[in-house]
Amino acid sequence: MSDSYDSKDLSWGEEALCAQPAHSDMREKMFSTDPEDKHEAKNLCFTCDVRDECLRYALENNIIWGIWGGKDKDELRRALSLSSEGKEIRRNRAPQCPRCSARTSRLHTKIKDLPNGGRWTTARMVECRECGFEWRSRTSANAVDAYHTARAEKRAKRQRDREKLIAKGKALRATASPGSQK
Repeated sequence: MSDSYDSKDLSWGEEALCAQPAHSDMREKMFSTDPEDKHEAKNLCFTCDVRDECLRYALENNIIWGIWGGKDKDELRRALSLSSEGKEIRRNRAPQCPRCSARTSRLHTKIKDLPNGGRWTTARMVECRECGFEWRSRTSANAVDAYHTARAEKRAKRQRDREKLIAKGKALRATASPGSQK
C-alpha cells in the first residue's frame, strides 16, 4: 500500500468489473442472500483488477454487508471482529487475512502516521506477512494483538511449567539415596 492511499478515494471503483455495463446483472448478486448468487459474485471479484482496493475500502470503512473484494458479510465481520450490528466483539476465532486467508499468526499490527488525518494523526494497521495486504482497522488490530498476547502468555506458562519440572527432577535426584539407584 502506498503512503498516498486514501480510503475515501473511490476512483478505483470505475475499474471494478461489477461497475462495468457488461456485468450490470451482478450488482444485485453482490447483496443477495442466495448462495448461488453469492458464489457468482465472489467469482467475479476474484478476476477483478481492483479487488484489493475494494476489499480494503470495505474493511477500512466497516462495511459489513454485501460482497466486497471477494468476501461476504460474514468474512468481512470476522476480519473486523464486528458483530452484525457493527459492534466490536471478541470471537473464539481470531481474524485471518481477508485477502489470502493466512492464519492470525501471520498477521501483525503497526502504527501508521496520517499526515492529513485531521483529528487522528495515526492509525492502527494490520498487515499480512504472507501476501503483504494491509488495512486500517482498530478492531482488527485489537483482535490480532489480543491473539499474539494470549499466545505469548501461553508460551511463557509452558516455559515456567517446564522449568518447574526440571527443578523438581533435580531436587528428586539430589534427595535420592545413592544406594537405591541401579
